[in-house]
Amino acid sequence: MGKIKVSLYLKVFVSLMGLNLVMTGIAVLLADGYKAKYDASMWGVMIFSIIFVAFQIYIKEALIKDHWSKVPLFIKFIWWTVFAGNSIGAIQRLMEKFIF
Repeated sequence: MGKIKVSLYLKVFVSLMGLNLVMTGIAVLLADGYKAKYDASMWGVMIFSIIFVAFQIYIKEALIKDHWSKVPLFIKFIWWTVFAGNSIGAIQRLMEKFIF
């Protein structure tokens, strides 16, 4: 059996997600009170959403490229739904944290 070659970008993505999970967990454990814990966890969710959106853009633009027209409509619908949900969620959390 041959070794499976894993992309560097996939390794970076998984590393960033793991780091985000650990840092969010530490922030929640160090926070005092419900509001502080909620804020820390929402900050982690926002960072997760931003990283995931960036990874989705990489997949679409760098890996799929010209083959996007061959992707089934159902998969495109799922992709755009996840993309829009994570984008809107990240923007909402960012606005709640810094604007409102």
